[in-house]
Amino acid sequence: MNGKSAASITLTSTDVNALPSNANAQLQAQYMWLDRAAGTYRAFGYKTAGVDRWLIQVDDTAETGSAAGSNFRLSARNDDGSFNKTVVYANRASGQIAFNTTTLHGSSTATVGGSLGLRDTGTDPATTSGGVFLYAKGGVPYFKNADGTSFQVQPVSYPVSSVNGKTGAVNLGAADVGALDTATGGTVNGIVHLNGNAGTVRELSFNTSGVKRWSIQADTTAEGTGTDDGSNFRIFSRADDGSFKATALYVHRDTGQLVFGDGSPVGGAKATTAGPHGYGNITWTPDTDPDGFQLYAVDGKPMIKKGDGTIFEVGSGGSGGGGAVDSVNGKTGIVTITAEELGAIVKNSATHQENTRAIFQGDGTNNIMEWRNPSGSLIARIGANGNLVGQGVIYAAGGLQLGSTSTDFGGGSGAVIGIDDATTVPSTNPTAGVIAYSEGGKLKIRQPDGQIIVPGTQTVSSVNGLTGAVNVTLDDLGGIPYSEKAAASGVASLDSSTKVPIAQLPDPSVPSGFTPESLGLKAWAGDPDYCASGFSYTGVGQGRMSAVYVNRTMTVSKIVWHVFGYAGGLLSGSWAAIYNTSGARVGYTGDQSTATYEPAEQHSTGGGWSSSNLTSSVSLSPGVYYVLWRWNYTASPVDGPALARYESASTCQSVMGTSNNIWRHASYTTSATTAPSSITVSSFQRDPIRFWVALA
Repeated sequence: MNGKSAASITLTSTDVNALPSNANAQLQAQYMWLDRAAGTYRAFGYKTAGVDRWLIQVDDTAETGSAAGSNFRLSARNDDGSFNKTVVYANRASGQIAFNTTTLHGSSTATVGGSLGLRDTGTDPATTSGGVFLYAKGGVPYFKNADGTSFQVQPVSYPVSSVNGKTGAVNLGAADVGALDTATGGTVNGIVHLNGNAGTVRELSFNTSGVKRWSIQADTTAEGTGTDDGSNFRIFSRADDGSFKATALYVHRDTGQLVFGDGSPVGGAKATTAGPHGYGNITWTPDTDPDGFQLYAVDGKPMIKKGDGTIFEVGSGGSGGGGAVDSVNGKTGIVTITAEELGAIVKNSATHQENTRAIFQGDGTNNIMEWRNPSGSLIARIGANGNLVGQGVIYAAGGLQLGSTSTDFGGGSGAVIGIDDATTVPSTNPTAGVIAYSEGGKLKIRQPDGQIIVPGTQTVSSVNGLTGAVNVTLDDLGGIPYSEKAAASGVASLDSSTKVPIAQLPDPSVPSGFTPESLGLKAWAGDPDYCASGFSYTGVGQGRMSAVYVNRTMTVSKIVWHVFGYAGGLLSGSWAAIYNTSGARVGYTGDQSTATYEPAEQHSTGGGWSSSNLTSSVSLSPGVYYVLWRWNYTASPVDGPALARYESASTCQSVMGTSNNIWRHASYTTSATTAPSSITVSSFQRDPIRFWVALA
């Protein structure tokens, strides 16, 4: 028992990790809660000989929303333990505090139910910004300001006659005290500072109905020591929900380099555009500035004005070190010369050139004309004797006529070959390949063996080596019977998209890798070996969801969890269910407080798998399914199942997919005491805890 072995065992509070009731104790935890319904006192007290002396308590004021009710009190008790007085009172909604009274004085932060005494201090407080000190010295009240000045509070024999120049029932506005009105805005005649630690965001935002639309900030880039870097400047837009959308401008503090959009500066460039940089057309000419040049657009063309006042279109004139060209073929300004004007053939043109005739006369030895690919290799040529030679495939989109300069297609068009009768019929055999020709209007093929074949006149002499009355079987063709399609030891079938159905494929696992089937399951949220150490509770009445992917049609009857520890205790209203991605329920358990559906207890170190039966087996088609469960149990001491989960130390990814439309893990708020027939998938909430779950 708890590591002890004996016939009669005595356990101490230490053995069961409890606080002793009759000895000093220390709680090794961050929090300790007193949890009761609103409208009742919850107190922690100090006694003398079993009789109350002090109570630290939350009172029985009803909770009505907006943080109202359940206020804090420190109360003193009489000798008989009955109520004496409230020494400290704090209002939960406003945060106001009172001493020796529970009646708050207007909107004051602190109220005293009597006089407030200040004991003398021997020295003035150290100067501190952000407020003032009120203290006593020599029996006299003093104030010390944030600027270090201090003064004695003097009694006056006259009332205030005016406030900021106003008399009577004074009501000051923001303008009266040199401040900005939070509703109408205004002008600041000076410098506004946004101060924060290095590595933190310092931001000015522009909102619509309380939701951010644009932000100007010094970002979280770390600041080096003496390097003048970090805390870079950024302007970025926000999505409709206020989340980050896109960076419009980013400036590096150390170099002053700026980038329009996301990305890094190009080399030492002072300005970089993460994408095309556009220039709008202007109808005026910029003034001359000798300290640089100006780039602008006119009629959709890039123009440069140099420091000496000269203007030219980018890419024209002035190259080669000789300065700008004054004229070309008698033309000035922005000159465009065509091949026709030079009496040349257009190069790299997709249009035809009218009234042009090119005559090439060969030398009888070299090719008259050659065509080469970009790498310089010869691809086609007209030889010295006028023979057209294609080094690659020759295409004839409009048909091909052999033996004549006029077509003889018989009215046909397109992929047609016309062959005139041979002037001289071939008389010798080819050595490689065949000779095709026409004789007497019939197509003939002469083979290397001397046989001349006339298509349409040949008879079949054998089929697959068989002669006579041939009956070809699947075995003769090496085929497989149709009945063996999608059968054991047969071949896979194809679906309507000509793909092999996933149900006919083996598990997508590497050799010796674990799959759900390896461990007796049908599907899971992921390999449980990837779960983090330790466990988490679901929370009383809190819906929890983890998604599973089903890659083939399967029948399931159980939902499975890895439970580190559970001694029973699920209460009525506990349930679990399987939903499709539209939120429709496809399978569910009954009341998990009953023996039929309650997960098994786990008492061993490291725990084990516990499952809950569905009310009936269900068939699942391939796709994503959401396993959702809500457990009701006693919160203190916790007696719900402690579940395995993936790494959940901080904010975790919840929504995935190319369209961010598949939830992998989520929480779900519901008060349903049985599995609802449908859920609202859009009501899933991001949650840092990612529980493991499986189907069996």
